[in-house]
Amino acid sequence: MTDIYGILDYLSEIVYISDPETYEILYMNKTGTDIFGDCIGKTCHEAIWRNSDTCGACGKDTSEKEFAEWQMNEPKDGRTYNVRSKIITAKDRKVRLSVIIDVTDSAKAQNDLEMRLAMEHFIVSCIIEMHKNRPIEETLGTVLAMTGKFLEADRVYIFDCDSLHMSNTYEWCADCVEPLIKSMQNVDIHLIDRWRQYFARGECVMIKNVEELKDSSPDEYKILADQNISSLVAAPLDWSGSMKGYVGIDNPRKYKIYRTSTFFEALSFFISSMFIRSQTEERLRRLSYLDTLTNLFNRNKFIEDCSKDPKNESVGIVYMDLNSLKAINDEQGHTFGDMAIKTLASIIISSFGDYDIYRVGGDEFVIICHGIAEEKFNERIAELRSRIDESDYNSAIGYCYSSECSDINELVKTADEQMYLDKKYFYRNRDDSGRYRFRNDTFTAFSTPELLKNLIKENRFAIWFQPRFYVNERTFSGSEALVRFYDDDGMLVSPLDFIPEMEDNKTIHIVDLYVFKHVCDYLSQWISEGREVKPVSVNMSHRTMLMPNFTENFMNIWYDYNIPKDLLIIEVTEDRERGGVAKVVDILTDLKKRGFKIAIDNFGSKYADIYLFADLKFDILKLDGDMVYKIETDKKAWILSESISQICHRENIKIVAGGVENDKELDMLKKMGCDEAQGYLFDKPLPWNEFEEKYL
Repeated sequence: MTDIYGILDYLSEIVYISDPETYEILYMNKTGTDIFGDCIGKTCHEAIWRNSDTCGACGKDTSEKEFAEWQMNEPKDGRTYNVRSKIITAKDRKVRLSVIIDVTDSAKAQNDLEMRLAMEHFIVSCIIEMHKNRPIEETLGTVLAMTGKFLEADRVYIFDCDSLHMSNTYEWCADCVEPLIKSMQNVDIHLIDRWRQYFARGECVMIKNVEELKDSSPDEYKILADQNISSLVAAPLDWSGSMKGYVGIDNPRKYKIYRTSTFFEALSFFISSMFIRSQTEERLRRLSYLDTLTNLFNRNKFIEDCSKDPKNESVGIVYMDLNSLKAINDEQGHTFGDMAIKTLASIIISSFGDYDIYRVGGDEFVIICHGIAEEKFNERIAELRSRIDESDYNSAIGYCYSSECSDINELVKTADEQMYLDKKYFYRNRDDSGRYRFRNDTFTAFSTPELLKNLIKENRFAIWFQPRFYVNERTFSGSEALVRFYDDDGMLVSPLDFIPEMEDNKTIHIVDLYVFKHVCDYLSQWISEGREVKPVSVNMSHRTMLMPNFTENFMNIWYDYNIPKDLLIIEVTEDRERGGVAKVVDILTDLKKRGFKIAIDNFGSKYADIYLFADLKFDILKLDGDMVYKIETDKKAWILSESISQICHRENIKIVAGGVENDKELDMLKKMGCDEAQGYLFDKPLPWNEFEEKYL
């Protein structure tokens, strides 16, 4: 045994032999003696583990076949040991052989690793929660609760800070912990002056024992101690280069905050990111509800508000439309048109600024007055009319009132109808008006087929041509045939002033087929004269195409002239008020199969049908002039136009822009890949003989 003891003394492990019944140490090697001193005759639980009672671990082992193994913590220096023990026979006596290995460093490393993994898992769980599509209040409540439970804390909370005060805005409390959020409002910011030094460097504040602040920071100590806070961690919340607040954790388990500043910095970062994202979403939401020209609510906000329950309260609706906006845009340009819209908006605000005002269309406004008395509502309308009369503009106004509104959309519809009656009255009683100026015998003829045919025989309708150009080269590429009407005084009238009337009265097919026949006649003459002919677009109303035998009548005209089909483009016009192309997809598909090119006009107007890309194989998409005007200043219009252009090019569809007025618009069209364009930048519509001389 002496030789064996000598060998054991050279081992770095602690080895001792004890009595299995009394736990008395009979032998301990040199390594053990150096650490624990002379232990011979003492019990192992007293000498090594500093316990007056048995630890109960080795007492369970009675095996002589294999070592039992367990782990023990030495309370005096906090070290961790692995213990291996076995019953052996020495000199005819059963004794216990124990080997102790110090694993403090490896155990600590293992614990640190497990803690880091747990924290990483927790952070990932928080990120997942933060990116769920839920209100920020709900998400923050979940994240704070997760944080508190993970750190076994009493409270987790968020403070918002400004230059003078801080307020508790969110809070989670463990069971049996009293909430403090109500009492922690508008607290003096100077109470955390010491913390702000750390926050300014992007560091966390970690207070492991509040009692240590009693002498060095008595004010801070008092407020924390009064809240039963014994330890605390606080991490700054900052964005846009400044601190906006902080997240705090009261009384977390100490072993969970050891060397975890990186964890709290990450938690702070993700909570700050969540606030930034929420504020960005809210800002974008507000922007999506604002009209960029007038800063009034837009149609998106109008639709959302009209979908809300009015709760049977009193509601007054005003529906307004700026008269003669088209004439202002045509004669003076869109800049003056925008000025007119902004002027009208300011007039509306001066009379109804304390109620909800919406710009729902190009020149249309709606005012919704919740909870207004009828007498006051009527006074405001009278005031509005008076201010408009004093301005340089005129507006059609319709209104409707209900003392117990149950369906706000019905009120809007009634006000809209009243507005149109007011508009018709305005135009009917003005000699120099636009669309409604012909409410006389001539205008009545537009609704009577036989009278309309007589006007055609009298050559009251003329066909003009507006040239079209390649965008990049600015060279002539074709033209669009436009119909004009001469009134009784020989004055030229725009089709916008009479075609809507024909569409409403279902006589438009007479003029459409008349224009198509004469375009074929012109093309036939130009071809026979050997001129270099380019494709001509001919407009067809969807109402024309819905007439009985349309295709047969159309083809009969074409057979009379047999014009090469690649020189004819059938341009179907979107009805700005009710849509239309979708109703004639089958007819357009048939014309396409017969070899004619199909163009969709007015894309970007109110009722442009995006699904036509899937239902109709067409050749050309024409951007509406209003859309072209918007792409220079309206980011949404630009994004939409650019996206449509990409789709068209993938589908081998040509993009043509109408209403191009300046070089800036042309540059934007070049960037989005537009193929051709027409408008006053290039040339105005011309009578057929002037067009022929200039371009053929």
